Amino acid sequence: MKHVTAAASLAALLCSCSAPKVALQATYGELKPDGDLGYATTSGGVSGSTSTSDLAIDDSEAMPGARADLKWGAPHLTLSTQASSWDGRGTLAADFGGISASTAVDTSLDLALHRGVLTFDVLPTENFELGLGLGVTVADVEASVNDVGGNVTESADEVLPIPVLAVRGGARFGGLHVEALVSGMTINYDGDDATYLEADLQAGLDLFGAAGALSGGVVAGYRYIALDVEYDDATESADLDLTFNGPYLGLSLSF
Repeated sequence: MKHVTAAASLAALLCSCSAPKVALQATYGELKPDGDLGYATTSGGVSGSTSTSDLAIDDSEAMPGARADLKWGAPHLTLSTQASSWDGRGTLAADFGGISASTAVDTSLDLALHRGVLTFDVLPTENFELGLGLGVTVADVEASVNDVGGNVTESADEVLPIPVLAVRGGARFGGLHVEALVSGMTINYDGDDATYLEADLQAGLDLFGAAGALSGGVVAGYRYIALDVEYDDATESADLDLTFNGPYLGLSLSF
C-alpha cells in the first residue's frame, strides 16, 4: 500500500502543475487459463493439485475491461481493470479441501485484476517512449469447487495487492502507435509467497483527430499474465499456479 500512496501523491502533485494528456480505452478481450490449483482446509501445505483442464475451466472467456492513461511529459500513469470468470465440470486429480480426489465436481474460477503503474520516460523524444517505474496490481482470485450430486463446497479466495516494477516501451508513427508494458514482482509476506508477471502488448490506430488534440480510434492487443501464489495459515493453505493469456480489441479516445 505504500507504493499506492506514493503514486497517488505524485499524481496529485503533477495534476496541480499542468493538465495531463488523457487516453481512455474500453476493451473486450479473451483470457484463457492454464495451470494448477491446490487447496487444503488445514495448515501445512496442500497434498496435491488439479489442472484447469481436469476441471474443464481451460476455455477462453471474453469479458469487458477499461484502461486510462495520463501523461505529463516524462511521467506516465496507467490505470486498468478487468474481471473474468470460468465454469466447468470435471474430476479432481487431488483432494481439494474436504472433497476427495477422483470426485466429479463443478468448478467456478473468478479473476479480477486492478492495475496502477507509474513509469518515467528516460527517452524524451516526441515519437518514442522508454519508461521505468513501479506500481501495484490487486489480484482477486476465487476458486469454488462443488462435488456433483453432493452438498460439499470448498472455496479458495485470496485478494493480493502486489507491488510491481515496470518497464514501458512505445512508438508513434503518425496515427499508428504501439506499446509494450511489462510489470511484475516476487514477494514474500508472513511466510506466504506470490509471484506476478504481466505483459501487455498493444497497437492502436487513430481514425479521427490528431495526436496531442482530441482524437479517437481503435486498439488491438495481447495480454499474458502469470500468477503463482502459495499461502498457509492456521485454518487453510492453497497453491495456485496459473497463467492467463489472450487477445483483446477496443475503442480509444484521447484529449
